[in-house]
Amino acid sequence: MVSFEQRLKKIKTTEDAEEQVRLSKGYVARLRNEAKKCETLDGKLAMNEKVKQAESVLRKMRRSIFDIEDAINNGLAATSILN
Repeated sequence: MVSFEQRLKKIKTTEDAEEQVRLSKGYVARLRNEAKKCETLDGKLAMNEKVKQAESVLRKMRRSIFDIEDAINNGLAATSILN
């Protein structure tokens, strides 16, 4: 799973920020589909935990998108919002 910090490190432009949100959204959708396909309860529980973590990263990306874009527009790295 790609963490929020790892996604931030990949962002250099505002387009990169939008791309990371899109990729994160796709990752969540793929995990949900895999969770539905699991046949055992243990498998479903493990996949649902991964889905929750991925959704958390997606929510954090969506909440931070404007701060990330502001940092980039001011000539700072996207990771500067972590401070």
